[in-house]
Amino acid sequence: MAEDEYEMIPHQLLSDLKYDVEALKKKLTQPDNKSNELILEIESLKDSIHELNTVFQKALEETKSEDPLHEITQINQRINDVIKQNETIAQGMIAISDKLEGFMEKQSTQTPVNSGITMSTGAGQDTINPEVQHTMGPPVPPGPGRVAPQPQAAAMADSSEPTIDFPPPPPSASSGKKRLGLFK
Repeated sequence: MAEDEYEMIPHQLLSDLKYDVEALKKKLTQPDNKSNELILEIESLKDSIHELNTVFQKALEETKSEDPLHEITQINQRINDVIKQNETIAQGMIAISDKLEGFMEKQSTQTPVNSGITMSTGAGQDTINPEVQHTMGPPVPPGPGRVAPQPQAAAMADSSEPTIDFPPPPPSASSGKKRLGLFK
């Protein structure tokens, strides 16, 4: 036999190595709480990746039968339809705004008429243009001092002069027409 050379190792270093090997064996068989949490999180991550892979497989199977170009053209067509509808709505809003501006300018240039209705004849047609008359006061800010206006009939009833003209009562049932229904 050939003479093997042996190196002398201090006894303390050898006992430290034995202790470290025993500690590693113990950690593998009985992991601590942090290691347990890490292992559980790794298992959870593995399950999530497996589920995600399953979802992607199903999506791939569903899209194999469909033509992606056809889907994209359908989406583009829908978007174009929405754009056309938005343009139509915008044009309508502009037209209404122009008409309203014209109406407001016309109202501001006209002199108020007491009758409220003007008749004009033109091109063989009679048209009635009712004048808009605003009889309400300025807006009242909301708050505790806000009170409903008194009815004019109650205010006039307090005075000694009865100036309220009420409409005539409806015709009675004995006026020659026979009523139908529950109340005869």
